[in-house]
Amino acid sequence: MRVLIVDSDPELLEELGGLLEANHHAVTLSPTVAEALRALDQTELDVMFTDLWMGRHSGIDLVVEAQKRWPRMVVVVLTGKGTIGSAVEAMKAGAFDYLLKPVNPPQVLRVLALIHDQLALIETRTPPRDPVDLARTLATGGGYDVLLISPPPPPEAITRVSHLPLDPEQPFHIREAVEDFAGPREKAAVVLAAIEELLARHRAEDVSKLLEEIRALLDGKGPLAVGYNPAKISATGALAVRASIVAADAHQTLESLSNPIRRLVLRRLVDGPCTFMQAMEAAQIDDTSKIAFHLRKLVESGLVSHTADEPYRLTARGEGAIGILGEIDHLDSEQGSGNRIFTFQRAPPERSAARQRSESAVRP
Repeated sequence: MRVLIVDSDPELLEELGGLLEANHHAVTLSPTVAEALRALDQTELDVMFTDLWMGRHSGIDLVVEAQKRWPRMVVVVLTGKGTIGSAVEAMKAGAFDYLLKPVNPPQVLRVLALIHDQLALIETRTPPRDPVDLARTLATGGGYDVLLISPPPPPEAITRVSHLPLDPEQPFHIREAVEDFAGPREKAAVVLAAIEELLARHRAEDVSKLLEEIRALLDGKGPLAVGYNPAKISATGALAVRASIVAADAHQTLESLSNPIRRLVLRRLVDGPCTFMQAMEAAQIDDTSKIAFHLRKLVESGLVSHTADEPYRLTARGEGAIGILGEIDHLDSEQGSGNRIFTFQRAPPERSAARQRSESAVRP
């Protein structure tokens, strides 16, 4: 991870910095708040360790200012025993944790392990891809007109692939180029490489907004593929990119799961592939236009696959959606809307006193 350490004590800077570097983190040392702010202006960082007292400056003020600039950065406060109350205030202001001075190496590594777990969502779980090869695949295999946005020099000429040199200083030009490219085309895709160059110059929130706008321009036309060099991007920056890309798919999946007809079809597909008529029967409707609409939505969302020669089948993504349905079934609705499912046992009818006496008389 990329770590900034802010403290006026040179011995602590050397000790803590050496510990982190020995554990393969990239470390920047700042003995003053002014230098820390300059470091924060230059690039996004994953973690900041900061003293609570820096001469005339308050560490809490630095925490607040740092998180205004980089909201996803994790902050750990360094404090003495007499200022634990202030450390708690810093946590209320957004700090992740605090460590007592003198720093204890095992405690530092434990905090870093927790931070690493928090940032572990950045894993893409996919093998590296060359952006040029990916653009070529989308063009030849997917039938898309592709806009490849990457640093110069431009790649070799590829059929149905246009190249735009990436200008990280002018992100609004990227949006305009995508709008001009995708607007007149029925099938259009965008491959945006080296996103880390944008993140190095702009807030993650601004880059995420750009990606969301590009996704909106491609809606119904084709995919957006975003690539980055893992050696040059911060963990928080990669997390922001992943969240921006996954958000649209997650919304589409949840939209499909929110519809009861589509849920019925998905549950039927758990038992195996089915035909159009079997899907209609599972959905308990007799309107062919309606079931066709819902099946098309399931296919568009990637939960179901279908070709003219094959029945409807669950995809790997659809199997994941079934898992979500299972979790939904186990939600404790009593803590939400109040809607619930319950079982009951019918109480036996009350017996009269005379009948009870009669039964007692004949009981052995």
